[in-house]
Amino acid sequence: MNYLYMSLAFFVGFLLPVQVGINAELARFVNSPLLAALVSFAVGGLCLLVSVVALKIPFPAIGTVSAIPAWSWGGGLIGAAVVLGSILAGPKIGALALVGVLLAGQLIASILIDHFGWLGFPIQKMTGVRLAGVMLLVGGLFLIRKH
Repeated sequence: MNYLYMSLAFFVGFLLPVQVGINAELARFVNSPLLAALVSFAVGGLCLLVSVVALKIPFPAIGTVSAIPAWSWGGGLIGAAVVLGSILAGPKIGALALVGVLLAGQLIASILIDHFGWLGFPIQKMTGVRLAGVMLLVGGLFLIRKH
């Protein structure tokens, strides 16, 4: 089962630079990175809505929605920032550098989230080996940007 999730994560990671390229081209056509990000989210939101309806997934009751902590709505804000930031930075620094820098930020955030058990993740203490792995990956970013 772990291979299935690892494969899914790889596939999603593979799609990231494709999405950045598509959104950057869209921004060029519509003359606005912000409008391109909006269109991207609208299309994605529509696809998810159709999937929820097609799969007959019930919507939660109003009481359940009102009980959700305010910070839980931040995922959409973060998603918007990632898409807009990628549209702006990707064409300037290239797909490989963009994904490398995104990965570096994700690795550093992930090691902290795991170490402290933030956001519901199980605690996985930072070890020297884990830190070395992150440093090697971040070091690769510097090699990617070397001309």
